[in-house]
Amino acid sequence: MKNVFTFCCALCLLALTACGSAPKISEEASDLEVNNHEGVTMTVVDGSAYPGQVKVTILNATDTEIDSGNSADFFLQVEQDGQWYNLIRKQKEFNNTAEAYIFEKDTPREMIFQWADCYGSLDTGHYRAVKWFFEFHKDETEQDKRVVDFALAAEFDIK
Repeated sequence: MKNVFTFCCALCLLALTACGSAPKISEEASDLEVNNHEGVTMTVVDGSAYPGQVKVTILNATDTEIDSGNSADFFLQVEQDGQWYNLIRKQKEFNNTAEAYIFEKDTPREMIFQWADCYGSLDTGHYRAVKWFFEFHKDETEQDKRVVDFALAAEFDIK
């Protein structure tokens, strides 16, 4: 009976260690420009950052329709020595139903980004969630100017 108890304890410890493993970090710093689209912001809701999720508020203050994917459509970066590095997903493929969300003027929308399945639990540090957005210009005649894509990032700390 003592051996069974010891085995069960060891198995639980192994499972907890595997679930809580921190994600790997890319070797090269990211050169992605974020938060440079005037009038559209993404900010972390105070007190919502945890090792497995964060809640953000997205606000479009422009007169143009802004679109993006659902809450599974984001990635994470960590700050080290003043530079941002991508966290590497555990698996390259993940399930996503690929809804498109429309962000209308002056209508804030909250999203919860959960990453336990994709990245694991985050260690103590300074992070940001990054999400791509698209601005459509229906009346634009030049094809390459009809869609403008940009990235927004919301920074948070895990303590």
